[in-house]
Amino acid sequence: MESSIRRVHVEELKQLTVKRLQGVGVSSADARIVADVLVFADLRGVHSHGVLRVEHYANRIRRGGINLHPTYKVQWLKPSVGLLDAQGGLGHVSTKIATEAAITTAKKEGIALVGIKNNSHCGALAYYIQLALDARMASLSCVHTDIRMVPYGGTHPYFGTNPFAFGFPGKKDSILLDMATSEIAWGKILTAREKGLTLQEGWAFDKEGHPTTDPFKAEYLTPFGGPKGYGIAVMVEALTGLLIGGVFGPHLNRMYEDLDSYRDLSNFILVIDPSVFDPSGAFLDRTQRMIEEVHALPPAEGFDRVMVPGEIEARIQERYEREGIPIPEGVYQSLLRD
Repeated sequence: MESSIRRVHVEELKQLTVKRLQGVGVSSADARIVADVLVFADLRGVHSHGVLRVEHYANRIRRGGINLHPTYKVQWLKPSVGLLDAQGGLGHVSTKIATEAAITTAKKEGIALVGIKNNSHCGALAYYIQLALDARMASLSCVHTDIRMVPYGGTHPYFGTNPFAFGFPGKKDSILLDMATSEIAWGKILTAREKGLTLQEGWAFDKEGHPTTDPFKAEYLTPFGGPKGYGIAVMVEALTGLLIGGVFGPHLNRMYEDLDSYRDLSNFILVIDPSVFDPSGAFLDRTQRMIEEVHALPPAEGFDRVMVPGEIEARIQERYEREGIPIPEGVYQSLLRD
């Protein structure tokens, strides 16, 4: 049975998250960044990457699996290529710092690539893409994750859900795609467990490799679109673990098992200033025109409009800003713990 739901407004949810994180030793400044990232996800309806994760972070911090005192510094290897060693720190903080550094450099150089090694879980990639969109920048960001997904044609897991995100700015609206390369993100399994929901067929397998719709039996995930999603997952692994961090696939520390070890995750962050190609800024108008032309296409039965990536989440955000964010009572109560 689904647990009861409480509506919580944005600022209250951020304050509760900050207080909970401070209670396990996170600095006020870092806790605010983590809270911003998590509540951003909840606000867009992506609850699998929202405040649901706070309890896990608290447990990992207590066990020593997150470094609360790293020194974040981007080392510029070339004028537009940088590397940040997160030293096992909070991934939300390191990834925001790296993304902001990439944006600053892209404004100067036209393009910037910043890699992160030795990172922890950074939350929803859409948050960092939005930072670039707010600066009228295009951005591509990806991160690998610990072993969870079975390669196409295989029977045992080797890769993680390996998400990537992309954004491109328009005059009024923007494109914002954030997706896992598995049929679903593992966080959705956690959400299903929390809410007592049944999984769709084809999403997950149990530890014996049999298909299951029970979130409590789910152990492994499948790539979206069969071989196509699998190919993109391999691409993400190459751009992160192989290129930047040196740790890949099954050699990463597990998120929910290895709580006393740093994760060793790697991020790939690319930011492009479109004005390099079009100093007039007309690219914003072109993007807006494309979005509006997509909107004008006749919708299929059961749809009210054809949309571009990110619009569903933007609609949810507008509603939640008015009505409050729906949070399971159990998750809300966990934020009140000392």
